[in-house]
Amino acid sequence: MIRKHLLVDVIAGLIIAGLVVILAGCGEGLPKNLKNRARAIPDAIKTGKSQIDKHKDQYETLAASSEFKEVEPFALKENWAQKFQLAYEEITRAKTLYDKDLSPLVGKNKPELASQVIQQTVRIKKVLKNAENLSRYPILRFAKIRNTIENAADLQSGAQKNTDDIIRIANALKTGSMAKAIADFPDLTDKINTRFAPLSKLERQSRKHLSVVTEQYKRHAAGSTADYAAFTDSVESLDSGLEQTKILETKFIKEMGQLYSSYTKILKDMKEEYFVNIKRESWNENSDYYAPRFVNFYRKVSPEAYETLTADNLDTIAAISAGLGTGVYSSRFSSQIGDLWKQLSINPTDQWPESGHNAASFWVESSREAYFHKYILEENGDTKETDWEKVDANFYDANLEYLGMAVLAKPYGVFEQDRLTQAAPPGMAYVGNSKYGEWKKDDTGNQFWSWYGKYALFSSLFFFPPSYFHYNSWNSWNNDYRYKKPYFGQTKNGSRKYGTYGTYVRQSPKFQSTNFAKSGGFKSQATSVRGAGAGLRGGGPKSKGK
Repeated sequence: MIRKHLLVDVIAGLIIAGLVVILAGCGEGLPKNLKNRARAIPDAIKTGKSQIDKHKDQYETLAASSEFKEVEPFALKENWAQKFQLAYEEITRAKTLYDKDLSPLVGKNKPELASQVIQQTVRIKKVLKNAENLSRYPILRFAKIRNTIENAADLQSGAQKNTDDIIRIANALKTGSMAKAIADFPDLTDKINTRFAPLSKLERQSRKHLSVVTEQYKRHAAGSTADYAAFTDSVESLDSGLEQTKILETKFIKEMGQLYSSYTKILKDMKEEYFVNIKRESWNENSDYYAPRFVNFYRKVSPEAYETLTADNLDTIAAISAGLGTGVYSSRFSSQIGDLWKQLSINPTDQWPESGHNAASFWVESSREAYFHKYILEENGDTKETDWEKVDANFYDANLEYLGMAVLAKPYGVFEQDRLTQAAPPGMAYVGNSKYGEWKKDDTGNQFWSWYGKYALFSSLFFFPPSYFHYNSWNSWNNDYRYKKPYFGQTKNGSRKYGTYGTYVRQSPKFQSTNFAKSGGFKSQATSVRGAGAGLRGGGPKSKGK
């Protein structure tokens, strides 16, 4: 059958067109609320400048007070006063951006400029927020350092506790889940260390910050000059460091746990369903007034019928022509689609209006397609089969070749981010891993993979007696396909062994009984008619009656 994608393009176009209409305010310039937000920017700039003036006045009053004297060295060293100048510069930048970039866009008032107006408005608001933060910094910084001077003992005690907690968490992970994972999966030592590295870094940093706190607290307690700014910064770093440590602890434990689970997702079956809406318009051919009636008939159809019914050159599919008598009973029915009409199981006069109507036209008003997968899920040796799961049309297409294959696999000793997403024979990702089986030799000396009990399902998935993976095929997949591309294997004559069009699936009794096989899926490598309904009409004949 012919595969068509026009419907998807049409739908995407309609979505984009809808968004444009929304942004455009029905095509009459920029949306009113968007223009209002943009035009409010000049007032926001004035307000921002006023706030900077206010904060600057407050700071200057504070700087002249006696309580500021102890903090003044830090204010001079860090140049707090310069923050106001930087804030004014941001205000100037916001005004320049408005005058140069935003105001002209608003003045043009074109709907297609909506996204640019949004972008520039957000940009200017960020600049104004930065100006506000700069102007607030000196007083906030003063308050933090004063708090350190007044509560040095409590802060030092809290810093010590935070450091102890960070070190305790790191050590617990080192001797617990990390040590176990390295012992169980020594080949992953580098990857495990990489995941633990952020925690090690936080641990080292916490010791350094505590050293600063301890040294400055000693000076404070002795009545000598202390660097309260460094004291403050180190205390804050330890507070945030403990929060980060707890987050990383949870993440690390979860990642180590991933190594002890395994799963495989096998594509067991596929199906496509097609639906059409047949619309009927009826009228009274003998009436002076056109008073049509409409009825919809929703039907599920075969792929072949769907392709015919949604053909671009098909207008009406059936008609009722007025006869010499009165009413529909003297009329004549004709089909433009031959015997296909019978498959629709539509009584042409079903729900017929009692108004003397004696003529009608039938056409395909709309159509839709639905796509489904069924999977075999294996997890830690236990298996179950899913019900039909609806999937996206593009995803369905992308997996058409993978019937009977593992479309997802994560073996023991593999992190989630390293799971295999390239289609491969079921169980291939587990071969070579001693958690699942071992290599043995047959009578001819060739190596084959022998599964442990609960994983034997992989050897009998297609046939019984079971079949096994041989070393050469696994080695080829492991070296040339793993994490790179799908692997279908190869028979002696060079054809595919696995997948939808491979000999194993085609010849397997288990897959011959699937919906995909029964619907003729093996007969063609392009069974879908997706998108065939793209050119459907939005109505039937446009004028009836005398």
